[in-house]
Amino acid sequence: MNTDARNLNAGINARPRRSALQRLAAGIAVLTLASPLLAWADCVDTRKPTAAEIEFFNRGTAALVAALPPVPVGARLENKDSLRTLGSNQCVGQTGDFTLEATRYYEHNNRSTRVYMFMNVAAWPISRDYPSAAYGTPNPGRSAGLKVNNVMWMVDGSDSPLRKALADAIDRERLQAFVGKPLPTVAESQALAARAVPATVVAATVAAPAAAAGPAPATQTAQPVAAQPAGQPPASDTTRDAVDTVNRLRGLFGR
Repeated sequence: MNTDARNLNAGINARPRRSALQRLAAGIAVLTLASPLLAWADCVDTRKPTAAEIEFFNRGTAALVAALPPVPVGARLENKDSLRTLGSNQCVGQTGDFTLEATRYYEHNNRSTRVYMFMNVAAWPISRDYPSAAYGTPNPGRSAGLKVNNVMWMVDGSDSPLRKALADAIDRERLQAFVGKPLPTVAESQALAARAVPATVVAATVAAPAAAAGPAPATQTAQPVAAQPAGQPPASDTTRDAVDTVNRLRGLFGR
């Protein structure tokens, strides 16, 4: 990692990191912020984005933001949303050479969870050890043709009632319906987001002591995330080492 990346990482990590999961969040942030620079490095010549690219980018970003679950009852926003920007320099000879992304940061009982939404990634990660799903097919050209080639979401954080509430709140059918179809207008996505109903974070039920009268109440169990479409990589609930995950996520941007 070069000096600029280390400085950026240090700025993001202003709060102490006490686990591999927390280091993972910083690694994803650095990778996400650096990827536009990596894209420009591959260009021989650059140009300004076209009006069609700007419209597609704005529509796609608004659709991803609307798909982010609202803050559940009892939780709060940890930081403001992170949105990928289009940038003023695009590669000459390529159209739609960009990935769209929206991220929201939540906190409940000192547990942090992040929801990521991606549109038009270049490749799927090798594995995803957290609630997630992917629709469509990866495309090395990303947004080439200015159409929705794929959509992917992931809920990153330790296993908790907050993570479950957020994963359950994601409208999978709506995200899958984006693939190959015209995107809604920015106004339509904003109106949909305004009507979203926050979920409630439900704490796990604790079994009654053995001495209590009557049968012990059943312990609440987490419901599995909806099955992945055929051919898509499975989702699971264990977060792997931060470095491995950052390396896998590099494939999302085709760099």
